[in-house]
Amino acid sequence: MLDGQAAIAATLLRGPDHLPTGLFAGGRAAVLRGLRVHANTISHARLVALEDTFPRTRDYLGEGEFNRLSRAFIDGGGAQGRSLALIGESFSDWLVDPSAADLARVEWAWLESYHAPDTVALTLTDLAQLDEAALLAFRVRRHPATRVVTLAHAAALLVDPAFATDVGALMVVRPEAMVQLHAVGPADAAAIEMADEMTPLGNLIAQLAEEHPEGGAAIAALIAAGAFERV
Repeated sequence: MLDGQAAIAATLLRGPDHLPTGLFAGGRAAVLRGLRVHANTISHARLVALEDTFPRTRDYLGEGEFNRLSRAFIDGGGAQGRSLALIGESFSDWLVDPSAADLARVEWAWLESYHAPDTVALTLTDLAQLDEAALLAFRVRRHPATRVVTLAHAAALLVDPAFATDVGALMVVRPEAMVQLHAVGPADAAAIEMADEMTPLGNLIAQLAEEHPEGGAAIAALIAAGAFERV
């Protein structure tokens, strides 16, 4: 069974010359027609999956251009070996338009955040009873749903017109049931990256104190947004 599945996959991916003799009953021409129908069905499902994954990118590029780029992505092997749920993981890398690429990265981060494990987010209330020493030693970790997307161009306005034109990065969070986006700066992004592994809250505050315009107090906004998990 597995050998047959591998042969079918090889035929679909590499062409009719890879179809073993005797794999299917019936004439070779009829078998190839059936495989072409199957391949077209798979291709259509992949195109629809990309449309569903990147609706804002599609609106920005226009239906015709988005469909052309999607087909080029699929025909070029960008979707090979990926399930429909993961088909768009590298789609942004195929987009020459920098704003479209930024927009696609944000949409993919949104989807990753939406499907991230359900974990309770750390809140300011959780820290309210700690004294200074305990607060600085309190260990935190990035919430599984938290993502930071660095923008190469002024694409934030394409995501939400309420964002300022000079936003350089967006933080995607899902503290409860709803995915949210927040504008963040380099210092915020660095603090979140530090929290990829368990780290004392004092380390994040110290980093923000050196780099963030609002100093170490900026940690409060990250916590309030749901950037960290309760551990």
